[in-house]
Amino acid sequence: MDLLAPFMPPIRTLRSYRRADFPRDLVAGLTVSVVDIPQSMAFAVIAGVPPVYGLYTAIFLAAFGSLFTSSPFLSVGPTNTQSLLIAAVVSRVTHDPHDYVRLVIALGMIKGLLQLAFAAASMGRLVRYVSRGVMIGFTAGAGVLIFLEQVPAFLGLPGHVDRVDLPGAVGRAASIATHVAAANPVAVALGAAALALLLFARKLPEWVPAPLIVVAGGAAAVWLGGLDVPTVGPLPRGLPSVRLPRASVSEIEALLPGALAIALLGMLESVAIAKSIAQRTGQRISADQEFFGQGIANVLGSLFSCMPGSGSFTRTALQYQVGARTRVAGLVCAVSNAIIFLALAPLARHIPLAVLAAILFYVAYTLIDVPAILRMVRTSRADAVTCLGTFAAALLLPLAYAIYVGVFLNIALYLRQAGKLRMARMVYLGGQSFQEVPVESMAELDQDVVFLQLEGDLFFAVEEELSARLGELAASDVKVAVFRLKRTHFVDGTVLFAFAQFIQLMQKRGGHVLFCGVRPDVMRQLESFGLVDLIGRDNVFPASDGVFNSARRALERARVLTGHTERGGVTGAYQI
Repeated sequence: MDLLAPFMPPIRTLRSYRRADFPRDLVAGLTVSVVDIPQSMAFAVIAGVPPVYGLYTAIFLAAFGSLFTSSPFLSVGPTNTQSLLIAAVVSRVTHDPHDYVRLVIALGMIKGLLQLAFAAASMGRLVRYVSRGVMIGFTAGAGVLIFLEQVPAFLGLPGHVDRVDLPGAVGRAASIATHVAAANPVAVALGAAALALLLFARKLPEWVPAPLIVVAGGAAAVWLGGLDVPTVGPLPRGLPSVRLPRASVSEIEALLPGALAIALLGMLESVAIAKSIAQRTGQRISADQEFFGQGIANVLGSLFSCMPGSGSFTRTALQYQVGARTRVAGLVCAVSNAIIFLALAPLARHIPLAVLAAILFYVAYTLIDVPAILRMVRTSRADAVTCLGTFAAALLLPLAYAIYVGVFLNIALYLRQAGKLRMARMVYLGGQSFQEVPVESMAELDQDVVFLQLEGDLFFAVEEELSARLGELAASDVKVAVFRLKRTHFVDGTVLFAFAQFIQLMQKRGGHVLFCGVRPDVMRQLESFGLVDLIGRDNVFPASDGVFNSARRALERARVLTGHTERGGVTGAYQI
C-alpha cells in the first residue's frame, strides 16, 4: 500500500470542492449535529462515563474521522454497540471512577493503534469472516443489554444498583427486580413521556430532531418545576487540553482482547454503513482505508479525552438524506457540536437521566431486528446457529467475547461445509452430454474405466473422506480412474499426498490414473508436487475452452490404456 494513499481523501476533497457544495454540506452538518448532541450524551452513559466525554467524542472524533474515512458520508463518533462494549471491557479491569475514565480513554488509543496496524497490513479482508447473521445476533443482544442497563436510570434509582451473582443479562435483570420498589414516580413519568414522544416521532421526517426535543423538554421540566430526579449534573466548561492517555503494562494487557473486539466491531459497522450508502452513490469503499480512517480518528481522539467510537448508521443515513455532498459535512457537524457544547453546557446540569434512558430504550428497540432474525433462522441451519449463538453469547458472556464466538461459529460452519467431499460419477449420454450421478460407494463402480468429477477446492478437511473413497477404488477392479478437476481451483499438499498414495496403489496392480480439466494454477501444483511425473504427462489433460474437450481426450486415452484401441468418439456402449 502506498504510504501516502491513506492521507489523500481530504486532499482530493479540497482539490475538487465546489462552492456550490457548501450550502448542502452546511445544512447536512447542522442537521446531524442536533441529533448527535443528545445521542452522544446517552452513549456516554452506556459506556459508564460522564456525558461530557460523549460530547468530546462527538466533536473531535467526528472531525478526525470525517477527514480520512473511505466514505465521505460516514458520520464517526460514539455509537451504541461500541459504548456497550466499552463498559463491558473496562468494568472487568477496574471499578474506581477515576481509573475507569482514564482506561476508557486509553482503550481508544489501543483500539486506534490496532486499526492502524490492520490497515498497514492490508487486513481489511478480515471483515468477510463475520457474516450478516453474526452482526444481527450481536446487535440484538446489545439491544437487550442496553435496555437492561438503562432500567435503573429510567426508574430514577439513585446511585449504583448492585448486581446479582448470575451470568450476563440474567444477573442484570435479577438485580433490577430487587430494586423496582424504590422507583421514583416523577422520573418514570418523565421517561415515559420522552419515550412516547420518540415513538410518535417515527412518523415524522428524519430531520426532525426528536431526541434533542425530548432532552430540552426534560431539562426545562426539571428546571422550571424544581423536580427532584437524578440528572446529568454540571458539565465542565471549555474543551479538553491535549493529554496522552495513561495506562500501565498490566492494564494494557487486560484491555487488549477487548480492544481487538471493539476494533473489529467498529470496522464491521463502518464498512456495512459505508457500503449501504455506496450502493446509492456508486462510490468504491476500501476496507483498509476505513481501518486507517477509524484508527487515526481514535488515536487522535484519545489525545482529546475521547472515548472509542466508529461509524453511526443513524447519523450517516441522516447526513446523506438531507443532502450532504462531501466530507465537509462531517467537519461542519463537529464544529457545530463544539459551539453548542460551549454555549449550552451550563444548562446541561438539568437534563434528567430518565430522559436519556428513554432515548436509549428507543435505540435498543431499533437494534432488535426481529424480522431479520426470523429470516436468518428460516434460511438455513448454519445461519440460525450463527445468529442465535451470537445472540446467546452476547447475553450470557462478557460482551467482547460474543464477537469471537460469532467469528468462531462462522469459521467452524464454513469449514464443516467446505470439508464435504463433492464427488460425482460422469455418465456419457452421447454427443457432448454427460450426466452427473452421485457416488454412494466406490464398490458400485464395476466398469474398466470410471470417470469422476471433483468439485470445489480440495484441502485437508476433505482428505479423510477422499482417502477412504480412493482406498475403495484402489481395491476394486477398475483399470483406469479419470478425475475431472475443471471445477477445482486449489489442491493442498495433504490431498496431493492422498492422490500420490492412491496412484502408487493403482500402478502396483497395473491400473492407471488420469486427470483432465486441469486449470493452470492446479497444474502448477501438480507439477511442483511431482504428481505429473508420477502418472506421466500423457495422462494429464489441461483445461480447454471447449465443452468437455479435455474429458473426451482423457477418455480416448483411457481406451488405449485398457486395450480398446478402436478409433472414434466415446460411445454409449462403452460404459463410464
